[in-house]
Amino acid sequence: MPIKRYLDQLKRMHGLLTFAMVVLIVGSVAFIYSASYRGPDAPMPSLYKWQVVWFSLGLALYLVVALVDYRLVCQWAAVWYALAIGLLLLVLLVGKSVHGSKSWLGFGGFGIQPAEFAKLAAITALSYYLFHRTQQQRRQWATLLGAMALVGLPVLLILAQPDLGSAMVLLPICFGLLFVAGVKVKHLIVVALIGLALLPVAWWQLKPYQKARLTNFLHPERDPINTGWNLNQSLIAVGTGGWTGKGYLQGTQNQLGYMPRPVTPSDFLFTVIAEEKGFVGSVCVVGLYVVILFSGLRIAAEARDRLGMLLATGVVAMLFFHVFINVGMTIGLMPITGLPLPLLSYGGSFVLASMTALGLLQNVWIHRRVY
Repeated sequence: MPIKRYLDQLKRMHGLLTFAMVVLIVGSVAFIYSASYRGPDAPMPSLYKWQVVWFSLGLALYLVVALVDYRLVCQWAAVWYALAIGLLLLVLLVGKSVHGSKSWLGFGGFGIQPAEFAKLAAITALSYYLFHRTQQQRRQWATLLGAMALVGLPVLLILAQPDLGSAMVLLPICFGLLFVAGVKVKHLIVVALIGLALLPVAWWQLKPYQKARLTNFLHPERDPINTGWNLNQSLIAVGTGGWTGKGYLQGTQNQLGYMPRPVTPSDFLFTVIAEEKGFVGSVCVVGLYVVILFSGLRIAAEARDRLGMLLATGVVAMLFFHVFINVGMTIGLMPITGLPLPLLSYGGSFVLASMTALGLLQNVWIHRRVY
């Protein structure tokens, strides 16, 4: 019976991946509450309650995606890709601007960010495309150029919003999938060198505030009141956390308003954790991500076919880039690009996209060949 089959599939889920995911979800709600806390007498924003709602919806989506065979999901890759491109076009026409980026589609009091779902659509479409190329075809220029075109369209539409951070995520995903698929390394090197040569042109196209974001992390002390404020306050919060932190709900940088309140629950939640739980808490968070990423690599290695391997690799690349950039920007190693932290940062679209991505990982693991 179908119900028994689904129950058997649930028992086959990757336990370590599930454990790390659940711990991060609980931590997300707890620290979003802390990021919104302003003292016992101040009104408490409802962000943490909404995060519970998003995770509830995300869990349902996670289970559905995990149980439906990924090969069937990928057969609809062209549909998911077309829907994503349609939403990206729609957001440019009728989207609403948030923090200077026209990246949201509003529906009453709610909104979705199509770029988050476009990443998953691109992973699915590119994996399916490379899966259907023969070994000889994958080593030809035509395959590489076709993959670049497939990813290039959503990249250009996301850049037009403009959302530089989300557009940047798609590039390492594309290169990672091409490398794993067996594209000639020398072809990838040529494309990378061409990209480096075009960087001055890309730099010229950026808006002044985008240039400031990309360069101020090198010298935040040059403009500590304006463009360097967020990074300087983040560094102070992380540094004053010490080894074990100031304690839950005791982060003074956050509570006194030095951290940017509109984006602290999303972009700078790792800063709140580092201030309140110190180095030990930060290492625990990073350790949970390491568990998820290495579990994803194992899932890719043990996939039953090349399609599953490519799909899992794309998800791991997306998650890794988000974690690397977000943690890096809070400690001054990377520019501030507004990329949220998977399973921790506040945001409905990103929560649903992250849960869907993890559902795809579980899907590949559940439907692996058992010897």
